[in-house]
Amino acid sequence: MSRILSGSLEHLSPPALLRLVSATSPSGILVLETAEGELRFEVDRGRVREPSEDQLRLARKVLGCSAGSFTFQPQAIEPIEGRVLSLSALAEAAEAIDTDTEIESLMTDEIFDFQISSDAVKIHVLPSQPPHNPLDEMLTDLEAIAPGELLFADIGVVAQDPRFWRGSIERQWRQLGWRLCLMPLSEEIDTDNYDVVIVHYQHATARAGREREWLELIRRGCAADPTVPVVWVAPLGDPEWVHRLIDAGVAFLMPPPAGESGEAASRFAADLTSVVDRQLRNRLERGDKGLSASVSDLVGAILSESDPDRGLRSLLQLASESFVRGAVFTVDDSAIRCRAGFGYPLDRNATVLPRGLGLLEEVVQSGTAVMEIEPDSTGAHRVAEACGIDELPAQTALIPLGRFGGVSGVLVADRGGDGLPDLEDLVVLAGRLGGAVVA
Repeated sequence: MSRILSGSLEHLSPPALLRLVSATSPSGILVLETAEGELRFEVDRGRVREPSEDQLRLARKVLGCSAGSFTFQPQAIEPIEGRVLSLSALAEAAEAIDTDTEIESLMTDEIFDFQISSDAVKIHVLPSQPPHNPLDEMLTDLEAIAPGELLFADIGVVAQDPRFWRGSIERQWRQLGWRLCLMPLSEEIDTDNYDVVIVHYQHATARAGREREWLELIRRGCAADPTVPVVWVAPLGDPEWVHRLIDAGVAFLMPPPAGESGEAASRFAADLTSVVDRQLRNRLERGDKGLSASVSDLVGAILSESDPDRGLRSLLQLASESFVRGAVFTVDDSAIRCRAGFGYPLDRNATVLPRGLGLLEEVVQSGTAVMEIEPDSTGAHRVAEACGIDELPAQTALIPLGRFGGVSGVLVADRGGDGLPDLEDLVVLAGRLGGAVVA
């Protein structure tokens, strides 16, 4: 990694950039250019030489700018002699200065008081595959105790023969946090109630003489809610018919399974699951403010040659500057697993939760951070147990990770009951740094 990385600070504040570089601990030359001047740092594993009064005064001005550019040249740095400070602590110190007269008082050991909050926290990384947990039993218990706290992605299926959809597909999708909802063939598509709609018939004779009815069915569904994709599963041998389906608004077309059992049915189920998963990911709401490509490249380059756990530790180190405890939950096909954390007494034998748990599933499905929870809810108790505690405070943040390629994890963190700080920069950074960790 030797190319110079550069970009704009328009979408990420200069203090947030310093904290990012501090948490990921690279070595190289970092330069920030703004209307207030230029800051240049020789960074040795996320740390820099103690600043002079003039440098601290300039840092205060530069870090207060809302626009500018940065460059980072990754390279080996000679060990820094004398006292060193993390970039994160430097940013915190500069932000704490209200007047120039306060700078003189900071140029004593006081500046290193900020180092305490920036020192590496003790991070616990759990096995990627913890002991088996009875997820089906846990989900069944939740359905009995608190069905209102479950949140499934509802997949509506209009099927000529519903028998094919009952059984293994229904069970597999339930483990994914999807609820299969069968609708009679004669019923109109009501897209308001579904996240994806599938129309299925096995033989071309099913549409003979009813083409207009099928097309009107699709048009009504797409017109009611254009964001709900319709997947068409039926014979596709007629190019003209395929064209008419696409024109009506079908999002994806695929042929039906060659058989109703055996390898053909299994392969069809796997392919259809991939298609539905892709359609659900495409529906994720994306905010206007995202992580710029230049900062995204910086994160990727810093972590490209690191071991798998380094990104995980970097993310939690970054989170530790805003929280007293936090945990990363990774999302896979059938479960949400606690992977690592700090502050929480994690228990590797009780860190797996089922898909469909509303408190976490809301973040996974929407890609939107949650900044307050109901501590007494059953879902909150389940998450608290996975973190190793009895109860989470109301002021708990749930931040999506890897949001811009689909949510692949959730950061759960709090300040021991105290109010949460401004987390805008952390939410944006988690979208890319989190994706690098749990993708």
